[in-house]
Amino acid sequence: MERRTLDFAPGGFGAPSGAAAATLMNIRERIEAFWSGERPDQIPYTIYWNEWRHTADDPAWPALYENGLGVTWYLRSFATTQPGVEAVDETYVEAGRPMRRQIRRTPVGEIQATWESGWNKKYFLETPADYRVMTYVVEHTAIAPCYDDYRAKAAALPPWGIAIPELWRSPLQQILVDFAGLEHLCWHLVEYEEEVRKLYGALLRNFRRIVEIVADGPGRYLSNLENFTADTLGPRRYREFLLPVYEECFPRLHAAGKLIGCHYDGRLASCRQAIAGAPIDVIESLTPPPEGDLTLVQARAAWPNKLFWSNLNVGCYELPPAALKALVLQRVTEAAPDGRRLAFEVSEQYPANWRKSMPVVLDALKETQA
Repeated sequence: MERRTLDFAPGGFGAPSGAAAATLMNIRERIEAFWSGERPDQIPYTIYWNEWRHTADDPAWPALYENGLGVTWYLRSFATTQPGVEAVDETYVEAGRPMRRQIRRTPVGEIQATWESGWNKKYFLETPADYRVMTYVVEHTAIAPCYDDYRAKAAALPPWGIAIPELWRSPLQQILVDFAGLEHLCWHLVEYEEEVRKLYGALLRNFRRIVEIVADGPGRYLSNLENFTADTLGPRRYREFLLPVYEECFPRLHAAGKLIGCHYDGRLASCRQAIAGAPIDVIESLTPPPEGDLTLVQARAAWPNKLFWSNLNVGCYELPPAALKALVLQRVTEAAPDGRRLAFEVSEQYPANWRKSMPVVLDALKETQA
């Protein structure tokens, strides 16, 4: 099959025929067109590596790759070391459940976190003393390029694999998601404000270093894995803690020819105006209601020029095939009537019936071919 970049004129979508059906792009070409704001031959569809990996050996997958599915790998072009910090990472079983414990020992104390069946059960940060230890850890973290390692891993991917450099999280989101958790951070911002802000400053210095490394490294599209939902902060805190980081750091990446996608997988309506002014290129994992609170029509009205890498709600996959197909095409009409600035993905919960439902999505997207 011939594969080449196509020059599309704006317009609607419909079933392919004749020569158009013989000039299909592969998934990497589709994603490149999507990133460029151009029109691919059809709307792309991908799944996160960490969702796919559980059943990667299943014989049903190759047919999906052939039908257009891609798998996204998030790789780091930077490496971290922590001289002066003793790191203990152990796994064990408790009451029949798999457990994981991380301990960080420093001259100013130690902190630990535990996970049960992959979910955080105890976070690192619970007291002011914990914040002081974590600040020591962050201040004693060295960050260096590992471009050759990134390139080797990217080159080893299969043809349907897409390598994406990680930008990781901005400082407050790292505290919220990785170190303290939502429940704790809400009152830590009030009760331990000095400690929170000191850790935030240390993380910001490291984030600036990561930005410099990633800007000079391989890859065009960068994943800022924020895991942001507006209900956790609201517009005032967004403008105080997130937006200034974006406004300071992202222009350096844009100057290097990079695109930035922020993983905004939650409810976004209350921050839509602030997000509109943020130097973000892609709203990634954008999820309509009921998990989110913006339809794709509303999201497109709020952010007319941003790219949407949209998560299909896991409940959608339970629809009858005809209804699932209609929903996919309706969302294309809502967000990308000209076939541009939209891709779909599985980025959150894994659909249990993927063998039957994901082929329906791929078949529906064939009707978006020009």
